[in-house]
Amino acid sequence: MNTRRMGKWLAVLLGVLIISGTGWYYLFETSEVNGFPVPRTGTVQEKPDGLFIKTHLVSEVDGPGVLYAMRIRQDGWNVVDREGLAAWYEKDGRMIELTTFDDELFLEPAVRAGIEQ
Repeated sequence: MNTRRMGKWLAVLLGVLIISGTGWYYLFETSEVNGFPVPRTGTVQEKPDGLFIKTHLVSEVDGPGVLYAMRIRQDGWNVVDREGLAAWYEKDGRMIELTTFDDELFLEPAVRAGIEQ
C-alpha cells in the first residue's frame, strides 16, 4: 500500500513538472528583433525601429523581472552594458537594446559602437 501511495505522488510530481515546463516555453516567443525572447503575455505594437510591448513582467526600477531575466539568460543573451532604463544584450554577434518602463518594454536592434564593456 505504501508503494501505491508513493507511485501516485510521483505521478502528480511528474505531471506538475511537465505542465510547468510547457508553461515556461509557452510564456515566451522569439521576436523578429535579432531573435530576442519576448513575453507572449503582453500586447505587442510593431514600431519602425523595434517592438513596444505592454507586459507585467518588467518594471522601470528592476528592469526585466526574475522570470523574464531567467529566460533571457537561458536563451544565451548576456548583458553588455546598462544605463538608466536601457540595457544592451549580446548573443552570437547580435545585439539589442531593451528599455523597460513600468509594465512596458521597448526592444530595438543595437550596434556595438558606443557601448563600453
